[in-house]
Amino acid sequence: MWRLARAGRAHFAVPCSGHEAIGVGYALALEPGVDWVSPHYRDLAALLVLGMEPRDVMLCFFSRPSDPNARGRQPYAHFGSRRLHVLSQQGPQPNHCSHGVGCAWGSKLLGDGSVSVIAFGDGGAQKGEVHESMNVAAIHQLPCVFVVHRNGWTQSVKRSDQYATETLVARAAGYGIPGISVDGTDVEAMYAAASEAVRRARGGGGPTLIDAQCVRFMPNTSNDDDSRYRDRAEVDALRATGDPLVRARALVDGAFAARVDTENEAIAAEAAEWAEAQPLGDPASVLEHAYA
Repeated sequence: MWRLARAGRAHFAVPCSGHEAIGVGYALALEPGVDWVSPHYRDLAALLVLGMEPRDVMLCFFSRPSDPNARGRQPYAHFGSRRLHVLSQQGPQPNHCSHGVGCAWGSKLLGDGSVSVIAFGDGGAQKGEVHESMNVAAIHQLPCVFVVHRNGWTQSVKRSDQYATETLVARAAGYGIPGISVDGTDVEAMYAAASEAVRRARGGGGPTLIDAQCVRFMPNTSNDDDSRYRDRAEVDALRATGDPLVRARALVDGAFAARVDTENEAIAAEAAEWAEAQPLGDPASVLEHAYA
């Protein structure tokens, strides 16, 4: 997607490089078709684990009207799927946090046993929407898990200009809920933390805050040039120890990892070629589904 956007064949790409283990870890801890997700815009890995097909991802990327996320009416990474229990994303961040808490409140009222995961970045964590959502969830002991992708940047704004602490896990105590600090580049550690939080929520123990540290290896989006505000050589050097894909490869046979790479490259290329060939939307329908 990054290469296609740079080539001018699509409008907008949102990289998730460095964040993959967070989405995979929490998605594997959920019960598909039962639990709900209000994802971060870098949670492509979670969506794939939950069952979104590569062709569906590419339809969203190319803004085709057959896109199952938003019918081509939202930029890429504004995910949403009734089938997969994924709440629709919005452009302003992190408005989806209150929606996720509302979903968890509905689950409690219905008594359906479902858990809602609500994921956002550490930039969004500074906004009132997150604080209000966590406070309401704590008061009513709602079955939800808050996952903050803490990569140290809000677009081009560094951590020290966002918050004064090194981590965000201590905020959980202010709401009276458990907090877990985890290496978000370690998929096994992330899965263990998410599993613990999901079990607690499903058992009536209320919400948990997971503070998942990671590295954003690429620019914020395809509209960003991160060489203006951080040292690319320093970021690239972190891949040796902080890239979840590198760390995951150490857990499996090298030949197996190479085979998976080859298969995935072919799947992604086929999905992109197929989606780009799908019909564009009818301009006459542009006002459909608009509130006003």
